[in-house]
Amino acid sequence: MSGFRDDLLNSVRMRAELDGEFTRTAFIQEVADRLSDAELVDNLVPAHFDGVGGNRKRLRVDGYDLGDADDSVVLAVAIFNDDDQTTNVTATEVAKALGALESFLHDAVNETFEVDREPSDPAVQLAVDLRHRGASVTRYRLYLVCDSPLSASVKHLPSSELNGIPIDFHVWDINRFEQLQTSSQGREELQISLREWLPQGLQALRVEGDSGFETYMAAVPGSVLADLYGRHGSRLLESNVRAFLQGRGKVNKGIKTTILSEPDMFLAYNNGVTATATGVEVDSFGRILGITDLQIVNGGQTTASLFYVRRDSSPKPDISKVHVQMKLVVVDEERAKELVPSISRYANSQNKVSEADFFSNSPFHVRLENLSRRLLAPARPGIHFQTRWFYERTRGQYQNEKAKLTPAEQKKFDASNPRSQVITKTDAAKYEVSWGQQPHMVSAGAQKNFVAFAESVAKKWATSDAEFNEAYFKGLVAKAILFQAIRGRVAKSDWYQSGYLANIVTYAMAKVAHEVQRQAPSQRMNFDIIWRQQSAPDVVLSTFLDAAYLAFEALTAERRPVQNVTEWAKRSQCWDVVKAMPMRLEDDFVDTLVSASAVREDAVAARKTQKIDNSIQVQAAVFEIPTTTWQSIREFSLANRLLSPTDASILDLVTGRKSGFPSERQSARLLAVLQKAKDHGFVGVD
Repeated sequence: MSGFRDDLLNSVRMRAELDGEFTRTAFIQEVADRLSDAELVDNLVPAHFDGVGGNRKRLRVDGYDLGDADDSVVLAVAIFNDDDQTTNVTATEVAKALGALESFLHDAVNETFEVDREPSDPAVQLAVDLRHRGASVTRYRLYLVCDSPLSASVKHLPSSELNGIPIDFHVWDINRFEQLQTSSQGREELQISLREWLPQGLQALRVEGDSGFETYMAAVPGSVLADLYGRHGSRLLESNVRAFLQGRGKVNKGIKTTILSEPDMFLAYNNGVTATATGVEVDSFGRILGITDLQIVNGGQTTASLFYVRRDSSPKPDISKVHVQMKLVVVDEERAKELVPSISRYANSQNKVSEADFFSNSPFHVRLENLSRRLLAPARPGIHFQTRWFYERTRGQYQNEKAKLTPAEQKKFDASNPRSQVITKTDAAKYEVSWGQQPHMVSAGAQKNFVAFAESVAKKWATSDAEFNEAYFKGLVAKAILFQAIRGRVAKSDWYQSGYLANIVTYAMAKVAHEVQRQAPSQRMNFDIIWRQQSAPDVVLSTFLDAAYLAFEALTAERRPVQNVTEWAKRSQCWDVVKAMPMRLEDDFVDTLVSASAVREDAVAARKTQKIDNSIQVQAAVFEIPTTTWQSIREFSLANRLLSPTDASILDLVTGRKSGFPSERQSARLLAVLQKAKDHGFVGVD
């Protein structure tokens, strides 16, 4: 544990120094990133208050997230020792910290916190927002985050409630963060005991299979699904982008009508849900008692609608007669990453799900990963060796790859893959969407922004996947360098007042992108020079700093329509204000731009190169499959009438029936034959 804690504290201290923040704020930002990567809390924003309320009770808060897809609210408080010597956090300390956080919530909702406090204080802005949300909140999730381990005396914390809205408590100590990082899924498993609702368990039909997974068919009471969504919210939906979008408080009218007027017909009318799990507990009668890591990959809107109709309808409907058919596919944890995306894709086939609907094994991420491992970045001045920018396709991939090495190999790994040159999937989304002039979307949080990024890439990938090539990756790295450089400059500026740094930077990037498009339409940003120098020229950074100051003024303007700055940053109206602010691009900055025609020529060349790479990879994939396996594919496909005469003829080239080698086009058809065979049950190839 000590090694992990040392790494975390080192990251916190580096962040504090680079951003000009207190280490406590940097700690909240660091754990916010980790909880976001684990899809537990989307966008935890630092907001510190430590004082007393009107009743002299201690009040504390260190961060919040008001924008969860399931209408829950997250508040966080920290116990941060920042000490190289660790001491356990006692049960008394836990109770005091969470008690002070809960007292802050009570005072905020009951309108007493705002009395005689400065309206511009971020904590007051938070309190106002909490009060305005009122009964629309599904639940309050109160987090305690610690940089030390919990003592053995800390027991389970029972839930509470405020005005009928449940309050859940979550404690994350250093041990739990370490377990999160080392878990193969990159997030905590969701453990659900059905005995709470169904003491005898859920009656289910187990479908036998020999493909390494189990399938159960069941009719689940609607009240159980509604309660599960009310407690776990969007965590039930996180394995599917479409399901994530469906859970945003929208109620399908047809579902609502059936629940209210014909609840006993719900099973007949509704398509039900498809879900996955990594384990189930079943009794001797075949009844399901518990589910590990339940994920609803199709039917997210059905699940959410059951919750919202029951909560928001007046009078409240009796949904005891509502039953929902469920197909539950149980796969082991190792195969989950491979199979769950496919199950989700086919379950959603009535509404086409793109290849870029954005699982870690999607071809887009695989290509970026391959490019990042192959391309060497130019050496920085004063350094005699080249490095790589490490694209992290799956959570914790960088640390996991490093952990496999010997201590001597780890030093070489650190030198050639610096920690500061890691780009995560959500980082890539942040850089691209910022330059794509949607800073309000970036400000909405990592996961929501990632969905927007996925939709954008999906359209381009469907048109031409060759767009995503070496030039694209170099441009992505250049945007990463630029983003971090702007962040550093803003943090050290005289006008910066601590807070909203991420919002300022994304708005600055979008503003300059907009002005280049407006004032120099025949020119483009020279990302190639940033890649070659591995740094942004001073004249370029000065321009972005000017844009950052404009963004700061717009975000913190006294007459802004939304008092809470971070909530204001999420509005498209905020971006409209920043876009309209006058800004002239100086001549020395314009001189650094390159002609649009030159950029187009480079893009055409990069696409051609990528197409050649694609053809080589397709042919290589065919030849990696043994002749005997191709023979099995041929026999299986003929037996199941899956082959056209042309495909059968091409198969003869790889089964030894004909001499010669398949062309690129023929290789692509062979892989399509393989996929069709797998879709129909062939299991001879991973």
